[in-house]
Amino acid sequence: MIDILQLIIDSPFLQRAIIATVLVAIVAAASGTFLVFRGLSFMASGVAHAALGGTALGIFLQDSGLIPWFDPILGALLFSVLVAVFTGYAGESGITQKMEVAVGVSFALSMSLAVFLMYYIPPYRVPQIWGYLIGDILLLNNIDVIMLASTSVLLGFITLMFNKEFVYVSVDMEGSVAHGMNARAYHYLMLIVSALAIALATKAVGAILVYAIMVAPAAASNELVKSVSGVILSVFLIALVAELVGIATSFVVYVSPSAIAGILAALSYLLALQIKRMRERVHVDLPDSKTESNDPTDTFIESLSTNEGHEHHHDH
Repeated sequence: MIDILQLIIDSPFLQRAIIATVLVAIVAAASGTFLVFRGLSFMASGVAHAALGGTALGIFLQDSGLIPWFDPILGALLFSVLVAVFTGYAGESGITQKMEVAVGVSFALSMSLAVFLMYYIPPYRVPQIWGYLIGDILLLNNIDVIMLASTSVLLGFITLMFNKEFVYVSVDMEGSVAHGMNARAYHYLMLIVSALAIALATKAVGAILVYAIMVAPAAASNELVKSVSGVILSVFLIALVAELVGIATSFVVYVSPSAIAGILAALSYLLALQIKRMRERVHVDLPDSKTESNDPTDTFIESLSTNEGHEHHHDH
């Protein structure tokens, strides 16, 4: 233990990596949870890959001299917000399928633009674009950590302030409007802030890991935990443990920490499914253990699976 602490103290890059793991776990808990509730798990991937297109545009504008001061990270953030706004516009009616289609179109457009601009970008800068896809949490600089920290704090603060509103909008958009809530504003706020956080997390750890960390822990927690606060906490813990184990493994075995973290995050969902099936077989979920909750967010989450079941029944 003393050797590990000494290694952390003597390694600024490792300090930055550990701070980033905590921040990415916060983003996953605050953003990934509601995206899964909303049925928008694909949006994390769409936004992360939109960052590639934005980065390519930023590099092109820099090297061509059109806008020399335009930093690639600004392009990544701009494209991510555009994806969020486009997705939000398509989903104002509350129909998740339309939002998924909008994310898919944005995904295709961003990646196509990235590939198109690569032909006009100096070859030595092309790896910077692909860096957003792979990422390496051990190569972060101070600016990366500061930007990720600022967005994570903002996302966490907004999530705490509008927790109930985000749950209502995520689970029942039409019902929220019927109850007089300004659902449209909360809808866009949730998507835009999430998109900004995902874009900066992508800069830190890569698009592939962001998608795994955003979706898998939230999906796993949603299978086993009944309360909103419980889901958020468990998402944070799963994401944090997966990333820390990935970093630790990379010092023992020659392997990417992001790859290990992504594998562990995905395995958490498979494990959650298995635990849920075992519970159902042994009838652990007894009716007596289900008490009525005064918290409307808990009621909405508990009714989510029931609503989905009715939807599938009507589809057939």
